[in-house]
Amino acid sequence: MKPWPLLAALAVLGAGGLYASGLAMAPGSFSRHMGAHLLLSLGAAPLLVLGWPRFRPVVAGPLAFLLLNAVTYGVHLPVVYARLMTPAGMLLESLLFLGAGAVFWLRVAAGGLGAAGLLLAQMAACALLGAAITFSRSAYAMTTPGDTALGGVLMWVVGGFVVMAAAFYHLLVQLSVSERRHEQAT
Repeated sequence: MKPWPLLAALAVLGAGGLYASGLAMAPGSFSRHMGAHLLLSLGAAPLLVLGWPRFRPVVAGPLAFLLLNAVTYGVHLPVVYARLMTPAGMLLESLLFLGAGAVFWLRVAAGGLGAAGLLLAQMAACALLGAAITFSRSAYAMTTPGDTALGGVLMWVVGGFVVMAAAFYHLLVQLSVSERRHEQAT
């Protein structure tokens, strides 16, 4: 049995722990909240996709990108973020990140240059929003400016690194396939 579903469950539990510990702090912790988002969309979601290899519906790359970023950017609007700071709001947010992340990683799992391009576009999206959050230190009134900046850096650096690593993997796979085809042709 593959470990992916168990690892996905652990990532979901870890996200729950980050949400709970962040809520217990006064003021709340934006960086822990961001860690939960990253665990759900870039940790649990791809692990769930890996855990069920027979479930591979066809997902268009632009749709996957737009869905994940509509959730990511929408939830991080300060007015939306403030309204979601309830247990029910965080559950909704968690389901949105897990679902949108799963759709995104379903497209990535299809492979090809399209997957690498999608991941590189997502790396740019993480960097853009992460940088905006990092430098808008007073936008989230329910946390400290330093914690807001740390949350932005987490998205910018950690989120960007995860998708960059996946993009490089897909690019290397494509180069390997291309090389094998070239060797077979000669």
